[in-house]
Amino acid sequence: MINENYKGKLLISSPEISDGVFDKSIILICEHDANGTMGFILNKPFINVSLETIWTNIGYEKKNPYFTNEDVFIGGPLASNAMFVIHTPEYFIDKKTIKVCKEISVTGTKEITDDIQKGQGPRRAIFLLGYSGWTPGQLEDEIMRDSWFVSEKFHNLIFSVDYQTKWTDALFLIGIDPSKLSSYAGSS
Repeated sequence: MINENYKGKLLISSPEISDGVFDKSIILICEHDANGTMGFILNKPFINVSLETIWTNIGYEKKNPYFTNEDVFIGGPLASNAMFVIHTPEYFIDKKTIKVCKEISVTGTKEITDDIQKGQGPRRAIFLLGYSGWTPGQLEDEIMRDSWFVSEKFHNLIFSVDYQTKWTDALFLIGIDPSKLSSYAGSS
C-alpha cells in the first residue's frame, strides 16, 4: 500500500548512496503506484555521447537546429538503449505522453524526436537514455533508510543546463547545506 505518492517529486541522493550512478544524483519521479516507481536521473550526462550522435543513429540526415548541442543524460540503469524525453507540457501525444505534473511531461517514443527534428516539438526538453525503477515498496524502504531526500520543489532544476550544480542546488532548495552532510563534507 502506498502511503505517499512521489509522482512529480524529486529524489535527492543522501550520503547513504556514495557510489555508482546514484551518487549525488537527483531523480524526477514520473510514475509511482502499486506496480512500482519509475523516474529519471537529471544530472548525469553521458561522456562522449551527444544528441547529434543519437540523431545520426536514429537516421536523421541533418542536424536539428534546436537541440544539436544538447547533452544526453543517463536516465538510469534500466533499458539503457531506450530514449526518453522530459519536456514542457504543451507537447502531448495521446496514450504515449505521461503528464508528470503541471510543468513537466515525459514521452518515450520516436514520434517526439521526429516532431522535434521538424521543429514541432516541445519548447524545452532534455534527452535521456534509460530510466530508474523500483519494485513495489522498494523506494519507500530506501526513503525510510535515509537514502533519499524528497522534494516537491524543483524551481529551474529540470531544464537547467548546469548539471554540475543540480545536486547542490536541489539540496539548498529544501534547506540542506551540502557541506554539512558528513559523507560529502569537503567534496564537490
